[in-house]
Amino acid sequence: DLEQIVQGSCYFNPNATGGTGGVNFYHITDIFTDNIQCNGVGTSSDQYVYENMDAMFTWDINMFRTDGDGDKPQFYNKPYVGIGACNVILDYLDQMEGDRDLREYLRGEVLALRAWYYFHLVNFFGLPYNSTIGSPEENPGVPLQLTSSVVEAPASRNTVKEVYDQILGDLTRGFQLMSEHYFDKGIYRLSPKSAAAMLSRVYLCLEDWDKAIAYADTVLSYQSGLLDLNTEELPDLATSLDAPVTVYNPSEPTEILWVREYSPTTIYTKPNSGDAVTPWSVSDELSASLFEGYTATQVATSPGATTTDLRAYFYFQWTRMNNGTYYLVFPDKPMNRAGAENGRTHGIRTAEVYLNRAEAYIRKAIEGGNDASFVQKALDDLNLLRSHRYMNYTPLDVQDASQLLDICLTERRKELVGEMNNRWFDIRRCGITYSHTKFAHVGEEVTVDLKPGMYALPIPQAAMDRNSELIQNVIYYY
Repeated sequence: DLEQIVQGSCYFNPNATGGTGGVNFYHITDIFTDNIQCNGVGTSSDQYVYENMDAMFTWDINMFRTDGDGDKPQFYNKPYVGIGACNVILDYLDQMEGDRDLREYLRGEVLALRAWYYFHLVNFFGLPYNSTIGSPEENPGVPLQLTSSVVEAPASRNTVKEVYDQILGDLTRGFQLMSEHYFDKGIYRLSPKSAAAMLSRVYLCLEDWDKAIAYADTVLSYQSGLLDLNTEELPDLATSLDAPVTVYNPSEPTEILWVREYSPTTIYTKPNSGDAVTPWSVSDELSASLFEGYTATQVATSPGATTTDLRAYFYFQWTRMNNGTYYLVFPDKPMNRAGAENGRTHGIRTAEVYLNRAEAYIRKAIEGGNDASFVQKALDDLNLLRSHRYMNYTPLDVQDASQLLDICLTERRKELVGEMNNRWFDIRRCGITYSHTKFAHVGEEVTVDLKPGMYALPIPQAAMDRNSELIQNVIYYY
């Protein structure tokens, strides 16, 4: 009985209504990142698309109010719905009769899933663990609700450290239970290897490089494959604008550790119809990093202009305007255009784990005065990944750790584009700042600089209205 609740209520289900159905948080933070740019409103039909996201694009403290972009339940409400379902399982599991190993595996699975939800919540609404503002022991995170019991008293915000302590406790125990009482639930359910990958990601945020490496090692001992894009047929952009392959193809799960379907909530395309542009698109900076000095149009139409980075072909949809200009379309269906069998999916892949481990080694190298052994280990991971992503690949031989870190972070940006909020979370933990310029009409431009305090999103007004104990993040914005 509880197994059915796990599948139907604990996980996001894009085909369900209410609860964890419908919208979810799998790539909703891209609007905050330097991967997206504003093009203004090209047609009257795009006015709503613009107004639905313009406050988020400029990190407006009122973004989740009715006078901003309105309540976005996938940021705050939906994760807590999932947490509530996980708490039901944990509260009732010991009262159920049945196979002990299955019971303990379910316990581990649900603990890991609850940690996953809290990891996103604290990265939405709390400052980064390594923030230059305050400390994790004092900065507010999100309320911890660890039981399904109804309580009368409103819940105040636990600190960032308290939330991370809970995340680590749940994930570590979940990993252990699933390992000791293993059941093969398939790639759509959490497993020991996906929980270990989550731990690698969390420890990267905590700057605990040794544990990030250790859990990456654990994952790669389970599964280490990478899909080699060199073995796939390139799309013929004269006849088709969709890539024929996906790293999330369930029938070829070379690097999938865990995958879930999702419901798209955003539109990031360059043209709409004819020569009209849509309000939000792939940033010129991100495109330039993929095309190595060329434009998308040159790559698509000029025989001598090619990019060796195959992700430009396979990780994006392409589109062609009436005037023959080509643009990349942001991966609304990330790496997932190989037919109806794949739907829209996000997940965790071995590619990220290699990047986690490479970055941790580089950080250790920097702390150790450019330690050559750590630099080489990072190079090994980066070259392995890049050899599966570039044509005619020549291995990197960069011995300066700081320079290699820049390369690694660029690889993360391109490899994990549009996927599981990775770019926004990387921006937060790395302290990256930049500007966003939005304009609705000619001559009406607004440029806003991203400040470290804006890494903590404002709690939606709907949640504030329900809970008088919540403290808003407005103090960080000014």
